[in-house]
Amino acid sequence: MFRAQPCRWFELAGSRDELTPLLHALARTGAVELQTHERRAAPLFIEGAEQLLERFGELDKTFRSHWPAPRHRVTPRVADPGATLAASLARLEAWRHGAEPVIAEHECSIRQAQDLADLAKLLAVGADQLPEPRLLAAAGRFMIEMRLYALTDKTPAAAALPAGLLQRVMADPDAATGKAFLLLVGRADDIALADTTLQTLGARRIVWPAGLSGSLAQAAEQVQTQRQQLSARGDELTQDLQALNKQHAVADALSDIGVVTWLMRHGADLAAGEHLVWVTGWTTAADETAFCAPLEQQGLRCVVDFPAPPPLAVPPAVLVNPPWIRAFEPFARMLGQPGSDEADPSLVVALFAPLLFGFMFGDLGQGAVLCVAGWLLRRRAPMLVLLIPGGAMAMVFGLLFGTVFAREDLIPALWLHPLDQPMTLLVASVGLGAVILLCGLVLNALQTHWQLAARPWWQRDAGLVLAYVSLLAALAWPEMLWLAAVGAGWFMLGSMFAATPGAASRLSALGSGVAKFAELALQLLVNTVSFARVGAFALAHAGLSTAVTGVAEAAGGVGYWIVLLLGNALILLLEGLVVGIQTTRLLLFEFFVRFLQGSGRVFRPLPMPVGHTLTNPESQVP
Repeated sequence: MFRAQPCRWFELAGSRDELTPLLHALARTGAVELQTHERRAAPLFIEGAEQLLERFGELDKTFRSHWPAPRHRVTPRVADPGATLAASLARLEAWRHGAEPVIAEHECSIRQAQDLADLAKLLAVGADQLPEPRLLAAAGRFMIEMRLYALTDKTPAAAALPAGLLQRVMADPDAATGKAFLLLVGRADDIALADTTLQTLGARRIVWPAGLSGSLAQAAEQVQTQRQQLSARGDELTQDLQALNKQHAVADALSDIGVVTWLMRHGADLAAGEHLVWVTGWTTAADETAFCAPLEQQGLRCVVDFPAPPPLAVPPAVLVNPPWIRAFEPFARMLGQPGSDEADPSLVVALFAPLLFGFMFGDLGQGAVLCVAGWLLRRRAPMLVLLIPGGAMAMVFGLLFGTVFAREDLIPALWLHPLDQPMTLLVASVGLGAVILLCGLVLNALQTHWQLAARPWWQRDAGLVLAYVSLLAALAWPEMLWLAAVGAGWFMLGSMFAATPGAASRLSALGSGVAKFAELALQLLVNTVSFARVGAFALAHAGLSTAVTGVAEAAGGVGYWIVLLLGNALILLLEGLVVGIQTTRLLLFEFFVRFLQGSGRVFRPLPMPVGHTLTNPESQVP
């Protein structure tokens, strides 16, 4: 659990005709990363694929919004990718010939519907301000023109329009955005100039249909009838488009093109012969049975071997942790993926991160709110699942501090009230920091043994650990200082004897050892004292809670509950963010620097085609 595990190298030989389902089955497991090693034959080649995909890209840009979603298939089987791609594109071309007139009419009807909607609204708000319909319909036949526009909140009603135009603005009382309508009357040349200006500013011209007659009320009825007819026609066009999609199997064609595109992206470098294809790479599968099971379920024929990795190949490393620890793995990855010879700190982080958070955010009620928020938001933002253990530990410290929703008079403190005993709180936080740093030193010792560097550690670094532990113990038992001196001497002498033989080099190494010990010991002590900020933030949280309750009591009555509610919300947002940042900072710059180098390579599994999902999401390694 404390060590990152290297992936295993695999080599698979299968039928070229079954390459697509083979790769799809491997991708579904989330446990395979492809890496080409040896070209036993020519690379996989699909003749004419680039030109066909370029044509598909052109169609996709134009008609994507009119296509259905690609059909999901559990196991796509594409025996001949080139022929499949050509046939799918031919279906899309045939669909295009039948769909283009339908789409053109449908888009035209959408524009007409928008014009009629503006016209209906205009007739409703400007019934007593518009001229007779016959005058509007006859606009443009004489030297004097009359035009209508729909304005937006970004269109100035009094824009820089030519002088001499009669302007009448009719506001829409139901439009929250300030939408209005504008009637312009004037000479044809001035109207044309004003039209250019208004359209530049985002106004839409409303064309008065020539067929509208009678009174304004009768015109409104005619507009409503035309809107209903247009809506019915739009439904017919939508049904015609759906029928064309079904007739030409567009969903199937898109699915097949997606699979071929995925195959070219991830399988183009694979070595292939006339009948066979070789798939190589890394896997997180525990053994041959686990690796082959998904392939056997699909009836795929292949031969799998797990030889030694190729020379100079760097295996990706994966962290092997139970589900409740995986949420804390991103902390270590902030400094880089732990290598296979490095310690994985996720278990330690899973214990100490909530502890630090809860120490600084000790409140029973607020901790419960954080737990609920983490549970509700865990799917929308997976990292927020960390609020659950953090909130639970905040509830524990809320009991220890006797604080519930910023109040300290509801339950007794099982340990202390922070503002009553600040020094005890600060000393406890420094002690917690010392324990965390000691864990970091232990992990460093472990990984030096894995890296076959145990002798240098025992020769030198063990003395530093002894000196650090002795200095901590000396706070209670001053006589332990002599043991700290022993640790310092151990470190210095170990540095000297690790140097190359020779009096000069040994003396130089001794001097360097003295300086190095002083530097490392000082760093450890400073890092230890740095954890006093945990107690300081706990005091700040208690002080802010006291301020909120004080203001609430001064407000009194209903104001008391309003202030208490708003104050707790402020603490949750402000303190939650600050405490989360401080927890991350302490782990990164005080704990991880003791051992973590992040020299590993991240495992990047073969992705699924678009629209497909993993067989077992838990097998996916982030």
